[in-house]
Amino acid sequence: MENRDAGALKAEWRKRMADVRDGLPAQERERLSRKLCEQLENEALGPLRRRLGRPLNLCAYAPYRSEASPLPLVFACLGRGDRVFAPRMKPDGEGLELREIGDPSDWSPGRWGVPEPDPGRTSLMEAATPLDVVLVPGMAYNAAGGRLGYGGGFYDRLYAERRPQGGTLWIGFAFSAQVVQDALPSEAHDLKLDGLATDKGLTWFAGREA
Repeated sequence: MENRDAGALKAEWRKRMADVRDGLPAQERERLSRKLCEQLENEALGPLRRRLGRPLNLCAYAPYRSEASPLPLVFACLGRGDRVFAPRMKPDGEGLELREIGDPSDWSPGRWGVPEPDPGRTSLMEAATPLDVVLVPGMAYNAAGGRLGYGGGFYDRLYAERRPQGGTLWIGFAFSAQVVQDALPSEAHDLKLDGLATDKGLTWFAGREA
């Protein structure tokens, strides 16, 4: 949970960055999302696929409101034989479960209208399945690898659950307009990104790369 001071500061940042992201015209968001997807494939997923010598297991979200959309990348990955998993809030609301996506119709509006895998059409990811890449949405990022999420801590908990298995690249996925020069408020439990993908390219942190 956020302490009071950190929580208040994060709330201020979320409002500020929501205005920035919402201010991008829909056509521009679509154009930048396509560019972002192409760059991530060329700079990260393609090299990783070649290094591993097999299709990838990718976790990706469906965009909500003005989020950068990874859907062009998702469908391209499915066409290449990769397996794609998407997060869904657990029935008790205390975290995320991952379900395999194979078609656009596999998503349906979940809690608060956020697109989630339809449990009637998708199967749970098996615990032993290696997860190669997780695309992490958020409100703001900085060049030091900081990330400001939405306040629910869902990706932080998923990170804590999956981290012991190792071998997963956690990559922020956002518009370059969401990257700030300032230090972002953070707490010990916050997710640590390996990289950040924007429409201006891919940045790796702490020596991590595909």
